[in-house]
Amino acid sequence: MQILSKLMVILGLLVTVGSLVYLGMNVIEINQLHAVAYANKSNEGPNPVNNVMLMTALAVLGGFLSGLGLSMPKR
Repeated sequence: MQILSKLMVILGLLVTVGSLVYLGMNVIEINQLHAVAYANKSNEGPNPVNNVMLMTALAVLGGFLSGLGLSMPKR
C-alpha cells in the first residue's frame, strides 16, 4: 500500500501542477479577451468558459488524488 499511496500523491501533485499551468494560460487568454472588449472592437475572441471548466476539473481531480494518497494506510 505504501507504493500505491506514494504513487497517488505524486500523480495528484502532477495533475495539480498541470492545472496551475493551465490556469496561467487561461489568465493570459482572458486578459486578451478583456483588452478586445475594452477597445470596443467588433471581432470576437474565443470563449474561455470551457477552458476554465477543464482547469477546475483538473484541480479538483488533483486534490482528490493527493488526498486519497495521503489518507491511505502507510503499512
